[in-house]
Amino acid sequence: MEPNFSQHFKLRSSKRNSKRSLEDRAEEKLQSKKVKIDRKGKQKERVDSLGGSSTHASTQSFVFSNDQSQTSEYTSAEATAAPAIAELPSLVGYTYMLVVEGVKRVLRVTQVISRSDGLIGRGKNVLEVECIEEEVVETDQRTTLTPKESWKGGHLILKLSFPLSEQTKESVLIDTARAHAKMHNAKWALRHLPRVVASVDSLDWEGNDPNQNTLQKRLKSHFGDTYEMRSLRATVLEKLEPLSNLKSAREFAQVFYDILQIHRWLYQQPKILHRNLSMANIMFHREGEEVYGVLNDFDLSSFRSRMDKDSTSKHRTGTKPFMAHNLLDTEWDKGHLYRHDLESLFYIIVIVSCHYSGPTTRASSLPFKRWFDEVDRIICAFKFYFLQSDYTHLPVQTYFDGFTQWLLLTRQMLWTGYAGRPRFPYLSDEKRIEAEQYDWDTLGGHVTYPNMMKVMCLFDGKELVTRWDDGDSSN
Repeated sequence: MEPNFSQHFKLRSSKRNSKRSLEDRAEEKLQSKKVKIDRKGKQKERVDSLGGSSTHASTQSFVFSNDQSQTSEYTSAEATAAPAIAELPSLVGYTYMLVVEGVKRVLRVTQVISRSDGLIGRGKNVLEVECIEEEVVETDQRTTLTPKESWKGGHLILKLSFPLSEQTKESVLIDTARAHAKMHNAKWALRHLPRVVASVDSLDWEGNDPNQNTLQKRLKSHFGDTYEMRSLRATVLEKLEPLSNLKSAREFAQVFYDILQIHRWLYQQPKILHRNLSMANIMFHREGEEVYGVLNDFDLSSFRSRMDKDSTSKHRTGTKPFMAHNLLDTEWDKGHLYRHDLESLFYIIVIVSCHYSGPTTRASSLPFKRWFDEVDRIICAFKFYFLQSDYTHLPVQTYFDGFTQWLLLTRQMLWTGYAGRPRFPYLSDEKRIEAEQYDWDTLGGHVTYPNMMKVMCLFDGKELVTRWDDGDSSN
């Protein structure tokens, strides 16, 4: 059962000061556009270690305010972002005050990881923060704060967003997965999951008066069920590390292999489908000389039992460059399947190995840049052509040459599945029945976890570390 959040949530903002090739051959016939992402994908959290105690908030009180304590130049993440992002004022130095379970904490922004520049969608802003003040202010709830409960000295991420109110909360999904791992002798999985420190929502973020005629209420009244209500959400998470901090191609391979395994475990055990694999959502943490891949950002994820109920079931979820071919096709009507996330992992490896000459260096040529810029139907066509191509010389950068075998084998697996599927329109009853009975979940048994495991368990002829060996049943 999801926890019952009954906290009071307010947002105040003070006046701010601001400073100011291998691509589809059809691509050659289309006008080139400017790439819209920076070298880190412009999207999400950077990160640190696991560990520490969970202080996930099911609070009675939550107060949130925003003040600027100093001005600052753009951070490197901001400076390399798209122009629309860079035009926004820097938030570095701003402070956010939270009262969670009777403890007031002041968080200061040290780096802007990503900022939304759109009017439509979740409007997600991801900030690296440090806790600079904390004190007990509601003594009816507690009188002391133990060192274990302190946020000071921790490496934290503050994520602010406006998700659909009916969508299962990211914190609920993550906490459920972590609890399942602890209860079912799968503690290995904890190393590969993010940890939520606190998370709260406010449906009435426009005002606390239930009788107030807010914009959301007016939109709901006018559009009815077509309009989906959104909540203001603040989530504090432990910081992890981005892919750019990895030290070798083999470390990249281990992280990707870890993601394959934890993604499968989530699907089979707590029965969660992630639905938004991207470069920015694959993180890691390091223990000694060993790296552990972490699957991050569950904003668009769902329990499998709620796949038809969550609000995002009405939308095609994912990040365009990494979305499966089916999900970019407007005629696809069978929802988001497990194999679509496997295909996304393939595209992530394609982009990393072909668009980067090292962990922090973007290649001089970007053969798949149109996957980031074009509309869905054109990206869909590009990916279809790429999958069916029998061209064996992929534009893999020398540093990532070990991924060539992975890419060739996985592309062959995907295309064998796509090529053998029933094609619409079904011109006879026999063809229609064949389509109804076809195994769309695995494209006829071709796109499966065991098949991906066979490809990814070796890198440059040497075995990678297998964390979990119980995920090879069914698809």
